Amino acid sequence: MKRSVLVLGLALLLSVMGATAVFWYVRGADARAMAGQQVVTVLIADQSVPAGTEAGKAVDTGLLRTEQMPADTVPAGVLSEIPSDLTHLVAVADIAPGQLVLRSMFDKKRPNPSGLTIPEGKVAVTVTLGVHQEVAGYVKAGSEVAVFDTYTERDGQGRTTGDGLPKKRGDFQATRVLLPKVEVLAVGGAPAKKSDAAGGQQAGVLVTVAVDQRNAERLILRSETGSLHLALLSDTSKVEPGPGASTRSMNRTES
Repeated sequence: MKRSVLVLGLALLLSVMGATAVFWYVRGADARAMAGQQVVTVLIADQSVPAGTEAGKAVDTGLLRTEQMPADTVPAGVLSEIPSDLTHLVAVADIAPGQLVLRSMFDKKRPNPSGLTIPEGKVAVTVTLGVHQEVAGYVKAGSEVAVFDTYTERDGQGRTTGDGLPKKRGDFQATRVLLPKVEVLAVGGAPAKKSDAAGGQQAGVLVTVAVDQRNAERLILRSETGSLHLALLSDTSKVEPGPGASTRSMNRTES
């Protein structure tokens, strides 16, 4: 019995000694690799740093750690510490564990009284859609959608002005892609009403999307002069601008 305990203890001791030897060998290898090279101290994310986290808080809670690296392997903009003038800046995006911490990863906290997070360089635009035009309620905040526009064209004159004039012979309906891919920021809000084809009122859904100025202008114009439909996109959806479809071309094909 005593001999078994002695053998077990000896095996445990050898295991610990082996692990310790490997640890010091690796440290020695790192030291040898940096021998003769200029080294600098860098900040590294020890744990995931969520977007919106203050830089000072990330240090205080142990999300960031320092490490030494050869100077010629360190990219420009890497921080060695969080100086006092950066402590109240926030991470503009998630910082993954093991990632070098760059100055560009932090910026001023922007007040957002609307409650909407609007992507940089974009504006938020809201349009009113019928339930069927909003994919029967399946479009949610965070969805990506394509926007299709249906309108009336007058043969030889192009798109009509939508001024309520009666349709004439040669008028036809056309549908084309207006925006192949936009991000939905919000769905819902104040109660909405939307005019139907008969001139009556039906329940509408408010959909807010993020677009740049040019597409905001196009979207607002088309929402006033045409009929918009959303198409919910998946990771494999393919939507590209093109000639679209029209009652005139379809009638010719069918005939």
